[in-house]
Parts: sequence; C-alpha cells; structure tokens
Amino acid sequence: MSLIYSLKKGHPTFIRAWKDYIGEIGHFARRVENPLLMAPMVALKSAEWCIYRWYKTPLRRFYGVRGNELIYMITNACNDRCPKCAIWERPEPKSQHLDVAHFLRCLERLHHNLYQVTLTGGEPMLFKRDVERIAEDAHRLGVPMVMVTNGRLIDEAFLQRYKQMGHLLVISVDSVDREKWNEFRGTNSYDIVMPKIELAHRILRDQLRIQSVLARESQEEVPKVAAWCKARGIPHNVQLYQDFGADNWTHAVQPEQMTADSTPCAARKNICVYPNGDVVKCFDHRRIPIAREPLGNIARQDILEILCTRRATEVTRVMRDCNMPCKQMSCNKPQVMLFPQ
Repeated sequence: MSLIYSLKKGHPTFIRAWKDYIGEIGHFARRVENPLLMAPMVALKSAEWCIYRWYKTPLRRFYGVRGNELIYMITNACNDRCPKCAIWERPEPKSQHLDVAHFLRCLERLHHNLYQVTLTGGEPMLFKRDVERIAEDAHRLGVPMVMVTNGRLIDEAFLQRYKQMGHLLVISVDSVDREKWNEFRGTNSYDIVMPKIELAHRILRDQLRIQSVLARESQEEVPKVAAWCKARGIPHNVQLYQDFGADNWTHAVQPEQMTADSTPCAARKNICVYPNGDVVKCFDHRRIPIAREPLGNIARQDILEILCTRRATEVTRVMRDCNMPCKQMSCNKPQVMLFPQ
C-alpha cells in the first residue's frame, strides 16, 4: 500500500508538493535495480504521481484500487477457553472498548480502497449488535466482509440476514470428535456448536468456511475435519499454529520452516484495529522496532490522518521485506489464497 500527500486544504504550495514528489519518487527509484530501466520507470512513476496528486481534492488520500484489508479485533473477550490461545485471558475493560461508531466512520473513510473487512477476536459475536451494524454498513458500501467466530452465538435470524448481505462466515473447528473438541475449546460446547454449523451450512451454503489450526496437538484431528468438510462441500483452510502467549500448544511446523517459505508477507496491505481503537498495520508488527507503538487511535484521529503519517509510511515500507512466522496467519493472506476455487 502506498500512502501519500498531506497537503493543507487551500494551501497546495509548490515546495510542499515538491517534497511530496521527491519523497515518493526517491523511495521508488531506490527499488529499481537495473540502471537501464531507471529513467523510463521514474518517468512512468512520475506520471502516476501526477495523476493521483491532482485526481481528487481531500486533505489526505492513499491510492490503490481495493488494495487493502481492514481487520477489526472487535474484542479480546471470548466464551471459549482454548488452550492454544491466550487472547481470552486479557479481555479489555468495558471502559476501553471502542464505540462502534468510530469503526463505522473508519470503514466509511476507507471503503473505496478496501477489498475486504474482517472481524475477529476474541469472539466477535459477544458484540452481536456491533457485528450486525458493521455488516450492514459494509454491505451498503459494497465491501465484502468476513467474520471469524467459534459459532456458539450464531442463530437462524442472524444467518438469514448475513446470507442476504452476501458476507462470508468462517467458523473455527479443530476437531469433529466430541471429546477432543471439548478439550480443544476448554468448554463443553460440542453439542451446542455442531448443530449450529449444520444450520449455517443449510442457510449460507457457499458463504460458509471452516478453519482449523494445525499444531502437534491437533495434527491427527485436522485431516478428519478436512474430510468432514469435504463430505459436505464446505471449503476448509488450515492455519499453522502461532503462539499468542498461551504457550500450551506446540508447533507442528517449526517457525524456521514458516519463514523459509518464499511467499512475501501481505500484512503491509492490512489496516488493523484493536478493541480500544489503536491502529497497527499487523497485529504482530510490534515485533518491529519502529512499530512497537500503535500508529494512532481512531477514537481520537481520522484514519486517513493516521495512515498518512511519515511513521505509517515507514512501517509499511519496512514490512515489505518482513519475514516472520506470522506471515502464515490467515489475516495476512487473501481469501482466494486460503480457499482456492
């Protein structure tokens, strides 16, 4: 994602425009390795810069055609107690939970550049009304939405409305065996959720996805989940285990093998929002020294002001070459890669 231009409205000075141009072209030119291509590539980039510089008049703007994913970790709280995850151990205080109006404003500001908005957690359905409002606005704005859930709180009325809006629902399933399911979830929820998955399949059909986490603890169960999904025609995705602080499961694929994958991390195209409104480019980007602090907070700042800061641009640039195990997370990969048709 390229983030550019912070001209003051009514004061597009030549010096400021020149600095914006040099800042954009300078970064681009350093990435052109073949000296014979330098002149034509810079000329093309200059033409592109001019088009986008004068194409619209907002105070701040970033360009790209639906090139970004907006990911909202709506809450840390969860009604399961999965040993693979420690997020549920750190629920945000009610006083720090973001008013959904701020996120809706963020979605409105960014929707022209979004190919997808994703809701995750914790368990998003603990804030069911917020989920419904976001889904409705995403539908109105023409942005596809994906929600990742444990499935416990979905019901027929919600699924029928969700079906009408055309959004995708991803349900986490690491085993289809009752005993293993309850062990993996930390709650006796098998008999609650499995009928709801069947219900979701009947209503949503091709808008339903199943996702499993592959760890040593689940490696014998995940193939059974895949077979169960195949028998019902439900797309299934396997995500490699990542440590979120629980340290109770172990890697089936070691981190060194994950980073050996030559696939580049797509997280630099992400715009991630924490439950309190803090904005980051990736939920793990705090491992990068320049990105240890959030870029801003949408409860106090406009999202475009946050994304057009110099530090946001630098974090995006650094992440272009980021090669950490977390690049295997599903939030860093487009749906088409996770569930190929």
